Amino acid sequence: MEFAVVRIDDRLIHGQVIMGWTHSKGVNTIIAVDDVVANDSFQCSLLQFATPPGVKSYILTVEKAAALILSGDLANKKIMLLVKGPQAILGLMDKGVEIKNVNVGNVRPKDYTKEIVSHIYARESDIEAWKELCSRIEVIGQILPDSPKTNLNDLMSKF
Repeated sequence: MEFAVVRIDDRLIHGQVIMGWTHSKGVNTIIAVDDVVANDSFQCSLLQFATPPGVKSYILTVEKAAALILSGDLANKKIMLLVKGPQAILGLMDKGVEIKNVNVGNVRPKDYTKEIVSHIYARESDIEAWKELCSRIEVIGQILPDSPKTNLNDLMSKF
């Protein structure tokens, strides 16, 4: 299965995703993957509410998302895969989900973070996951479809 967009964005489903990415890529299915959010009914409800009309959304754990993707049930869909950080992408790949590249939107600063680029921050403990991701696939920082692209594969070698 090939994805229309695979994106890391710590807000998951929100305005930039809805207006920018789903429209420009013709997305009709969103799979938001986060183990904590998927087990919080309130957060799931908020994300379902934020999903644009005509788009089906799933909010799943890494385990359940991998099972759904690998089942082939969504083979004819234009899917946007959304996660909050590199660990979820690595987890999906380790479960057999084929991901060729990742777009990184906003990963906002948290306590004790390093700035990778202006809109992407990482905790010291996350740097190794970012490096591993960049060693396995193409990783591009880009806020909106018409925004400039930043090659994170090159940048992460400096950390």
